[in-house]
Amino acid sequence: MSARRVKVGLYVDPVAPLAGVAAGIRLAQALRADDVWLGDHTRAMLPESVWDPASNPLARLVPDLDAYFDPTAVIARYAGRLGPRIGTSVTDSIRRTPADLARAWLTLHHVTGGKAVLGIGSGEVENTVPYGQSTARSVTRLDDTLGAIRAAWESEGKPLTHDGPFHHWEHATFAVPPRRGTFPPVWVAAQGRNACRAAGRHGDGWINVHHGLDAWRSAAGHVVEGAAEAGRNPEAMERSLVIAGALGRDRRSLEQACATPVMRGAALALPGPDWELAGAHHPLGDDWGGYTAYDPALITADVLDEAGRRLTPEVLTRLMPSGTAAEVAAYLAGYVAAGLTHVIVINLMPACGLRLGAESLVELGKLIRLLKRMRPGPLLP
Repeated sequence: MSARRVKVGLYVDPVAPLAGVAAGIRLAQALRADDVWLGDHTRAMLPESVWDPASNPLARLVPDLDAYFDPTAVIARYAGRLGPRIGTSVTDSIRRTPADLARAWLTLHHVTGGKAVLGIGSGEVENTVPYGQSTARSVTRLDDTLGAIRAAWESEGKPLTHDGPFHHWEHATFAVPPRRGTFPPVWVAAQGRNACRAAGRHGDGWINVHHGLDAWRSAAGHVVEGAAEAGRNPEAMERSLVIAGALGRDRRSLEQACATPVMRGAALALPGPDWELAGAHHPLGDDWGGYTAYDPALITADVLDEAGRRLTPEVLTRLMPSGTAAEVAAYLAGYVAAGLTHVIVINLMPACGLRLGAESLVELGKLIRLLKRMRPGPLLP
């Protein structure tokens, strides 16, 4: 059993207005979360049809879910001496080049006093394809980008040549110095075998999106393989799980959440195999790829209605860690025993209504306290 304890971060979407983003960051601090994680999107994961001011008061405060601020600017504004540690969950290696990432994040490392975390993954369709970019060989691109960033930071300002499958540098110069001998921590978002091996080779941390404990264990094994290839210790890495769910005080709260368009839309972003494991069939098909292939335009009124017929509290709690704080903490204890050291919580309840949101904040505070008492088991069996 590790001497360290589990850390907890809260996810905040950096969507206009800025006052709402600031409120989310202050809430995380008030609930004593260890850090804050910002999405890096160009479009929202939810279709416009679920965000109606007539039925959802929160939509009056946040009128356009697509109005994403650049998270690097938000981090520069709110992290720092008096602010929390803030990371991205996650940026990608398609829209942002390694040269840009290396300079921007080392700059943030200085500006925030070491409180910026580069969370990076291989990219999602909704953020890339509509803007003329390709997701082809995205994991290979991620691996090349991670290697190039490390090479840039460690070049000591000397001319650098990097020859990768996607990026070729010839006598490139990166002269921004490290901060007190350190560079920003890099947490790699990874699900599949090759991406997880890349996370083990390059990452100070690994971010995994919840798909069940068996999927976590399988992915963790690949992270260990990648770390071994690079002569690195996977036990030294932070191992984080992103959970999106509904925190409520009882079953009635979950029933009310399942009836909302927001919860139905969020459930539709999960892949078909997850729905099968939850005992239901995804309205877009059992082979639906989920959030990495998500296109809000596919979520029509008919699809939302069908999701409403299939989404029950029982299905919801199998799809996403949902329920009371005690129930979610008990569920996550299995992950902690399997090496989980960090949790990023996306609490969907505030988007389902003011009363449900207020109740959920009480449970959220309890969940944070329960998780921070846990001690991670070893990643290696």
